[in-house]
Amino acid sequence: MTDTRSLIDQLASNARPVRPLASPLRRTLLWAFLAAVVIAVLVANLGLRPGVMSSAPRVVEWTGSLLTALMAAYAVFQISVPGRSPSWAWLPVPPLLLWLGALGWGCAGEFLQSGVQALAWDSASWQCAQAITMISLPLGFIMLLMVRHAGVVRPAPTAALAALSAAAMSAAGVSLFHEGESALMVLVWHLGAVAVLCLLSWLLGRHLFAWIGHARR
Repeated sequence: MTDTRSLIDQLASNARPVRPLASPLRRTLLWAFLAAVVIAVLVANLGLRPGVMSSAPRVVEWTGSLLTALMAAYAVFQISVPGRSPSWAWLPVPPLLLWLGALGWGCAGEFLQSGVQALAWDSASWQCAQAITMISLPLGFIMLLMVRHAGVVRPAPTAALAALSAAAMSAAGVSLFHEGESALMVLVWHLGAVAVLCLLSWLLGRHLFAWIGHARR
């Protein structure tokens, strides 16, 4: 009995207070602020694209990508906590459908205005996909670091949603300064980059968290 009490006293004296996680909303706002700083620096250096919000489809498209990024980020900070419902992973689906619908709307409008010329393939516009990927990498890594202690609960969906959030935010940022792409090219390169990043993150989710280090420990 004495040994048990001594053990309890020893554990109690050496115990360190555990810092609770911030709420999903607070962490989403923090990440969104960091992402906004990165994008603002790029826009300040590259300049705002003329006519960035010149049409209704462009406004809805940009709004849809931004909402997708925020809802996916909030879902990440929910599903990465043990005991939270995995149904939170469906949260970004409505704004993602809005984003897709706006891109389809833009493609249809350009086709009615310019005919088949609106569907012309411009391989040079792949640079916007490259820009989305390069911006997404640091943003996604920051988010994974923010959930490194809990993300191993559901590594694949957590990593995929983190990639979706980072890529959608990057697509919204690239739309502010990248010029010359048609709605079709936006549909192909923006959503193509988002899809590839999400798929890779889903497949490599466990390895990503192991690389961060927490899963190994």
